[in-house]
Amino acid sequence: MEREINERARVEAALVTLADVLRGALGQRISVLMRNGVVHHGTVARVESQWILLREGNRSLILPLAKVVRVRGLGSARTQQLARIRYTLASALRILARNRASVVLELDSPHTTTVRGVVEQVGADFVVLTQLADGVGRGQANQQGSVVVPLDAVTAIMSSAENEF
Repeated sequence: MEREINERARVEAALVTLADVLRGALGQRISVLMRNGVVHHGTVARVESQWILLREGNRSLILPLAKVVRVRGLGSARTQQLARIRYTLASALRILARNRASVVLELDSPHTTTVRGVVEQVGADFVVLTQLADGVGRGQANQQGSVVVPLDAVTAIMSSAENEF
C-alpha cells in the first residue's frame, strides 16, 4: 500500500505545470530570465496556461511561459487553474488591441530588440503593431508604419499597469 501511495504521489507531481508553480506565487515578487537573456522583475498578478502577468511600478509585463528560462523567488506552493475560461497570449493581446494600448514588444533575438506601437490586429499566430516614434504620443503624425510580428517571436509585452486583465 505504501508503494502505491508513493507511486500516486509521483504521478500527481508529474502533472504539475510551470503555470501551477507560478500560480502558487500570486502576490509575490519574482525575477524571470527570458530566452533572449533579459531578466524581468515584478509581482505576480495573474497566471494563465501560456503566460504570466507581472506588475512592476507603473507597468505591466506579459511574459510567454514558452520563453521562460529560469524563475527566482518562488516558494513551494502549487495551485491549479480553476477558471473555465483560459486566456491565451493572443487573447491578452486582443484585450490590449481593444483598449488601443501602447505597448513595447520585446523580441526573441540574440540582441535585445523591441518594437513600440499600438496593437492593431491579432491573428492566430501574429500581431500587427502601428509603430510610433520613441517618446511621443499616438497621434497620426507620430506613426511610422506598421509591423507584423509572429507570436512565437515575442518574449515580453510591456504596457501601462492600467490596462485591463
